[in-house]
Amino acid sequence: MKLKISLLLALFILSFTNSAFAYLDPGSGSYILQMIIAGLLGSVYAIKLYWAKIISFFKGTSAQEDDALEEADDE
Repeated sequence: MKLKISLLLALFILSFTNSAFAYLDPGSGSYILQMIIAGLLGSVYAIKLYWAKIISFFKGTSAQEDDALEEADDE
């Protein structure tokens, strides 16, 4: 409960800030774009890495059972 109040208070205080008159050079935009692309690619890799576990979770089986079934089908 205190966390919600703290977040709301911080949001309230930040909503009344003055103009910053800041300058973002082209390198900043490039860096932000790189971070977005890296985050997307990292997410895709994590999903690829744990895909068998994700599928087995929704099927209600274990990943070892799925591996055993795939090996039996290959033979």
